[in-house]
Order: sequence, then C-alpha cells, then structure tokens
Amino acid sequence: MEAFKIKGEEDIPTVILDRENSVFEISGRSLPESAVLFFRPILDWLDEYKHNPLPRTEFVFNMSYYNTSTAKQILEILLRLEDIYSMGHDVRVTWIYENGDIDMEDAGVEYARIVNVPIIMTTLEAAMQQKKEAQEKAQQSSTEFQKNETFIVTISRELGAGGRVVGRLLAERLRINYFDYAVIEALTTQYDADADIVEKVNNEKSNNWWSGIRDLIKSNIGKKEQSETDVALSDKQQEILNRIARNESCIVAGQSAFYIFRDYPNHINIFICASDENRISKLMTREGITREEAIEIINRVSMERDMYVVENTGMPRHDTRNYDLVINMDNISEEDAVNIIISYIETRKKYFALLVDND
Repeated sequence: MEAFKIKGEEDIPTVILDRENSVFEISGRSLPESAVLFFRPILDWLDEYKHNPLPRTEFVFNMSYYNTSTAKQILEILLRLEDIYSMGHDVRVTWIYENGDIDMEDAGVEYARIVNVPIIMTTLEAAMQQKKEAQEKAQQSSTEFQKNETFIVTISRELGAGGRVVGRLLAERLRINYFDYAVIEALTTQYDADADIVEKVNNEKSNNWWSGIRDLIKSNIGKKEQSETDVALSDKQQEILNRIARNESCIVAGQSAFYIFRDYPNHINIFICASDENRISKLMTREGITREEAIEIINRVSMERDMYVVENTGMPRHDTRNYDLVINMDNISEEDAVNIIISYIETRKKYFALLVDND
C-alpha cells in the first residue's frame, strides 16, 4: 500500500500515513480553507487501510492548533480507527499536547469519551523525552554491537511474512549492511570480471572499493529479486559473502544463509513466518492480485523454497533447529520484530560475556 504524505505549512498539518514503516501521524496547525477537501484523501487512505491493517496501529496526533471544521475530520479519522479496533486489531492513539495547553488536553479527553479506541494522553515534553530515550537506546545498541567482533544475522522467511522489511529495518537500527539476492547479484555482476575480487574484499584498506560496495548495496536494497524463490549462490558469491562478513557485521537474507554461515563463530539465524491468511492478504495488497492468484503464488514458492533448501543444505526449511529465533508476525509489526531481535542479540551477548568471565 503506497504511503500518503503531506508536508506541513503554516496553516496545514504534516501528514504521514506509511503502512510499510508503521508510521501514522498528523502534526502541526490545521486551518485549511476546506477541511473536508483537505482530509478527504486521508480518510480515503484509511478506508483502504481498514481492509488490511497492521496487527498493531499506533496513530499519533501532535496538533498545536486546529479549527472547528478540522475537529470534525479528526473525529472521522478516529471513527475509522475505531472500526479497525472493533475488528480485533491492536490500535492505540497518542494525543500529544503542550504542557499548559488546557484546550488541546481537553479536546483529547473529549475524543477519548466519544470513541471506543484507546487514547493515550501525553505532553509534548514527555513525548520528546521518550523519543530521545528511544534514540539513545538504539544508538547504544548500535555502538555496542559494532564494538565487538563482526556479527552475522541471517534471516530466512516465508513469502508474504515481511522478512525483507524486518531485515532492512534491523540493518538501519544496527547501522550495518543488508544483503539479499538482488544485492549479492549486483556485487557479482559488478566485480565478476575482476580476478582479485576476493583479495579486494579481504583488504580492509581498500576504502574506494568498499565505498563502491556500499553504493551498490544502497542502490539495490528493495529491488525485487528476479525470482520469488531463491537462486543457488555461486561459489564466488558465497566466497564474497564470507569475506565481507569477516570485515564487518551484516545481515544476510535468504533461505540458505543459515547454512552458509553455519561454521561462523558469531552468527544468529532467524526465521520470519506468518499464518497463511496474513500472508495471502499481504500479497494481495502488495501485488494487487486476487486471492486465488496469491494462494497459487504462495503454494508454488513455498514448494520451490522447500526443495531448494533440502537440495542445498540437506535440511528441511521449517525445521526450527536451524534457527536461533523464530518470529510469528501475525500479531506484531515489523518494528516489533526488530525490537525482539535486538533484545535477543543483547541477551545473547550478555550470556556469552558470563561464559567468558567464568572461564
């Protein structure tokens, strides 16, 4: 589902409705000439979103001032969120107001009385402090992660479960590189003619070459893979990955990654899954296809991936013994999954530290 965004101006609010990144927020002043016309595309977007909402929707109102006609449209937004909440989905509204702004605080209280959806009241100062603490915690996790030896996180996933999004978000949070087949293929295409590629990857002083790799990563992240199923990596591609992994921490997405790095000392294997119904729904929305088409694709890809993993590793793809952490996405967002993974990494690092101290 395409994100909807409006850049705020003096008399119109900033609007971010981004399902992919779990961001739903309206902030600033709202005094449009016609609130009905201004909010119509917002309501239309929410009407579409209602048919396939995230397991958890956190909607933020951070309004400094709005007129009476805007107040009516805010209620319309809340009523749509109420519909989602009534269908059994997790919905939370955060109403932010400046400390001392009695009118804005009372408005939030009144909305909470009218609609049947949880509304959390918080001051702007408290919200900013919470955001600062979250950023500091993420920064601390990133710094601690990079202080230690290189670490490999492999992500295997079911089609439609959201594993690629989780992998990219995790890479951003940890500030490390993300590789999937599209990126690996681009690396090989770019450097395959170079007989010294392995030596270059292993040479940490080759800054220009590493800069080129990072540019390729950025330009290929998010590109759709040529095939919905995995393509067997060549010996050179596997060697490239192994050499890169020795230089810096990274995330590798793909059904055989857990096997490629099986002998690597610092690795975590993760499997991202979801119920058939959620995967079907997500695929229908993402690809704009019918339910029957989505089911056919999921069944075909699942069979191809199962065969691929068994043929290349000798292990069943869904054998949980292949993984350190299995995450079911049915009732959580991609951001929630990232938080779970980071928490697991930190816990596991503490456990390793205890082992070292006891030796």
